[in-house]
Amino acid sequence: MYKADPPAFNYDLVKMQRASQKNHSEAVLLEELGDNPPMMATQLLETIYNKNKRDIRHIGARSYGIQVLLKGIYIHNGTYYFHLEIRNKSNVPFEIDFINFKVADKKIAKRTVIQEQNLTPLRMFRPLVTVGGLAKERNVFMLDRFTITGDKMLLIEVFEKNGGRHQVLQVEHSDLVHALPVRSIHFNFK
Repeated sequence: MYKADPPAFNYDLVKMQRASQKNHSEAVLLEELGDNPPMMATQLLETIYNKNKRDIRHIGARSYGIQVLLKGIYIHNGTYYFHLEIRNKSNVPFEIDFINFKVADKKIAKRTVIQEQNLTPLRMFRPLVTVGGLAKERNVFMLDRFTITGDKMLLIEVFEKNGGRHQVLQVEHSDLVHALPVRSIHFNFK
């Protein structure tokens, strides 16, 4: 239908498409992410990765030329975000097979049953890659809310594929309690 005075002369199709995608993405909530929309979870992972800030300086492991650092623990809507950095100070590439998160007992007495609870990351920012010789890589992992008591700890294990240079980080209850809220890193929605 023809109008002498239309409400708009030009349409920005890119803006219209982004607005449409934003409306649709916020409507979808995945059960695994709880109250976090998928788009927001992705943006949080990306923001933490890009800020690349080292808020934790006392958790790390180093052996065989491989160093793993926990750079930060963040929390948002009951979801933890762990920022890890892997440094390879050798000339031999370090191919990551998998990274395991589990809750285990601090002290294990002889002849007792070991109780470990494996935690599966809900998301990770980048796929697991090979850390080349004399190089470093970072990644951010998203885990659902969990708590640990004083006699337990979170173990973050990094396993090498076809190798024995495994690294283990030990995270105490006090480290999880002091996880930084995401607002402390000045998160901005796009």
